[in-house]
Amino acid sequence: MIDERLGEHSPVEVAKAVRRLDVALAEMHLEVSREMNMTGGELLALEYLGIEGPLGPTALAQRLHMGTGATTALLDRLEEQGRIARRTHESDRRKIVVQITAHGRDEVMARAHPMVDEVIAMVQGLPADERPVIHGFLEDLTALVGRHAGPRPSADGSAAASAQAEQD
Repeated sequence: MIDERLGEHSPVEVAKAVRRLDVALAEMHLEVSREMNMTGGELLALEYLGIEGPLGPTALAQRLHMGTGATTALLDRLEEQGRIARRTHESDRRKIVVQITAHGRDEVMARAHPMVDEVIAMVQGLPADERPVIHGFLEDLTALVGRHAGPRPSADGSAAASAQAEQD
């Protein structure tokens, strides 16, 4: 099936569409963070906590590509706003975990819910046999972007050394 809006579905055209999606998502992220009166990093932290559930501060710092000190300041702001809560780990009382609060989740969902509804409607309009292919492509694309979002290799080719230097 050829979509007349895009012409041929060559790999280059698909890659261009992915790039347009990336830019549109970045623009939306900036607008949502502005509307919610928070930084992009604060919004991203809420998104991670909403998707993955409670995380330790160090794990969250790694996902945000931030040092632990900067992450602590970010978490202090979010906690003061009532968007996150820190609590002791269930099985190891020495550890702290961070979780999104109902208030934080409600704020994010109020902004994201209309788009989620539209995505669901778009998917429902697809032929059932195409959904697994599209879902698989999106999962693979997400993994690919995740690999490229990580630390860049240092001069000696070691991404781990580069990541550790940023954490110190």
